[in-house]
Amino acid sequence: MMSPAVAGVVGIPAWIPLIDPLYSIVPHLTSYWLLFAFPLVLIISLVYQTVRRRDLTGLRKATLWLAIKIILGMALICVVVQVVYHLAVHYSTAPL
Repeated sequence: MMSPAVAGVVGIPAWIPLIDPLYSIVPHLTSYWLLFAFPLVLIISLVYQTVRRRDLTGLRKATLWLAIKIILGMALICVVVQVVYHLAVHYSTAPL
């Protein structure tokens, strides 16, 4: 059995991605993490539009329009999942 001091030197990380949540390391991030989605969507839209277009005229408008569609699509998916969840909980706990 390794001591904790030796484990840190050997390379066992204190934070394991996809297992430990990020907010356990950065507690003040929990109220702002969703705001990181907007720049991410804009960058993905810009890269997608830049790769797909032969002519870069109208790139800003197309990028913004694609970003809006992505954000609205994610919001719609959230609403649908929330409604399905509430219906499933309601009908699974209803007395027969």
